[in-house]
Formats: sequence, structure tokens, C-alpha cells
Amino acid sequence: MASDAHLDTFFIRTCRSSSVNSKDEIVAAMNGEGDAHPPAIFSQSGTVSMMDACGCCWPDANFDIDKMVRLALQPSELFGFATARVPFDLTAEAERLGCEISPGRKNSQPAALGSPYRTPDDVMDPPDLMPVDEFVSGGRVRMHIEAAERLSKEHPDLFVTSGMAGPMLVASLLTGMENFLMGLLMCPDRCLEWVKRMTPYQCAYAEALSAASDNVFIITEGSEDTQTGGTFDTFVRPYQTRIHSSIKESFSTVHSCGETGGVLEDLASLGGTALSVETSGDPQGIFDRLSGKTVLVGGVQPVRCLLQGTPDGVRASARRYAEIGYPVIMPECGVPPMTPDENLYVLAHYRDRAGGRA
Repeated sequence: MASDAHLDTFFIRTCRSSSVNSKDEIVAAMNGEGDAHPPAIFSQSGTVSMMDACGCCWPDANFDIDKMVRLALQPSELFGFATARVPFDLTAEAERLGCEISPGRKNSQPAALGSPYRTPDDVMDPPDLMPVDEFVSGGRVRMHIEAAERLSKEHPDLFVTSGMAGPMLVASLLTGMENFLMGLLMCPDRCLEWVKRMTPYQCAYAEALSAASDNVFIITEGSEDTQTGGTFDTFVRPYQTRIHSSIKESFSTVHSCGETGGVLEDLASLGGTALSVETSGDPQGIFDRLSGKTVLVGGVQPVRCLLQGTPDGVRASARRYAEIGYPVIMPECGVPPMTPDENLYVLAHYRDRAGGRA
């Protein structure tokens, strides 16, 4: 007799609940309309189980557009989400500008290894780099734009999100994360010059992704681990605001990992349509602070709840955020690659009366 886990997976992959998730619900929520609180995934969406289901696995699915698109469709095809997200990592911009990338494995994303611009103990002056139009016309940067275009054209019923890094993150990957963080204290002017130099590339990338997708999800450096004193106003606000101003044809979502309690209002004022932050510590307090200032999306905890939790726990978390008033219910950060199918299915169908088994 088949195990319960096997039966659960079979059920998920062969059945659909009576309730239907729709792109229109997500669009309405992003416009501040309606009270459907639709489930969605705007963050990294690939899991090992999805890869096994479609035969498109990392690392290949991070470097081959056909496999990337196929894997991006799995949250919809397997679980019923009305969303698709590309890419699955945030190294393409740094790679395009010369960063050496480890391709990762089936259960791990690509990572930046080194670049010609890293020095042992310092942050060098930024060199002359390729023209902006060349940057967006080649490499995985161009592939991600084309992947979003294909998803939007071939699956107009799905809300397509494209992810990208902010200029401070790209600068830190090129110069070395530890070097850059130390440089914020020791040579802030040099670090700032790197951020300024990255911004035109990211503006052009954001504009192209906006034309290709429904939503651009931008990683913003708002964590209190990296922002001290007035660094947000110096290193983040002017340049993230420029990027969001480049987004003219789609929604945009500001996302920041880590503790952001001290900069929540700052993050909400950058020009994005929506804000995605870690909220598990005080979801009601965050909603009370920001309601009316931005569209809050979240806030199911990806590790403790989605990866390690139970379907009942996922359902309870999703319903809690809906009851508080979060317009879109989704993971508050990237979906861990080993997340169980059952938990994603329940998130997609948390509104079902029977909790996913109608």
C-alpha cells in the first residue's frame, strides 16, 4: 500500500480544488482594490520536487531559457498559483559585469566566487565597464528578460514577476561582500561611487523587465545588519528611487531581508507598488505602521513554516495574514529548495473551506 506522503503528492499533482486563484485578483490587490487576499509567489520559486516533476533542474535551469521557463511554470501547474517568477538567483547582473559564478547544484543557487575588481583587504576605485545598452543585450541578463517575455506572451493568465538585485548588492558582489561592508566604514566615498556606477545598469534592467512582466521584484538593502546611522539615505534611497522611476509598464515590489523595523517607512517610500519584508516578529504592528502607505505582501515564513512546518501550520499562517489585512499572501522571502509539495499546495489553496481537500 502506498505511503500517506506518496498519496498526498499524488493528490496534489492530479487534483485541483474547487476554488480558483486568478491573476485578476492579484492585479486588484496590487492596485489596493478588493479583499480576496490571493496567494502568490513573487520570490524565488524553484524546489527540488518541482524540478523532478518537470525534468528541468538546477543548475541547468539557471542557464538554459527553455528549462528556466518550464520550471517557472511549476507553481501554477502543480499547485494552482496564478503566478510565475524568473529567475531563481540574483547573480546575473554581477556575472554580466565580470563576476565569476559558481553554477550551484540541484538544491543550491549560483553564487559569486570572485571578480577582477576584488582586492584582498580594500575596495578599489570602480573601473570603466561596458556600456549600459551592451549590458542589457547579452548574457543571462538578456536571457531573463526574454524568459519573462515568453511567460507573459504564452501564459497571459499568469501574473509574471521578474526578480533583480539592487545596485548596492551588485556592487558588493563585484567588490567582495566583506570588503564592501568594511568599506562602508573605512572608505564610504569609494563604496558610494560603486553604487552610483551600478545604478544606470540596474535602471536599464528594471525598465526592460518592466516591459516584459507584470511585476519587478527588487532586492533592496534595508536590513539593519547593513544599514547604520544615515547609510540608508546615502547608499539606498537616491538609487533605489531612480530604479523604481524606471519601471513604467508594470508593478514593482521592494523586498528586503532581515530586520527592517528601523527603516520600514523609508522602504515604503522608495516608489514601489508593494513592500515585502520579514514580518513574523510583529505582523500586526508592521501592518498598522504601513497600512495606507504601500501594499504589504507576505508574510508566510519560508523556513520555519514552509520548509519545516506542517500543512495546517501553513494554512493557519496564511489565514492570519489575510485576517490582519495583507493584500497578497505569499512567502516573505525565497522558497527553500527542499520545501514539501504539500505545504506549497496548502498555501495556494489556503482559502478553501476544507483547507485544500475540497
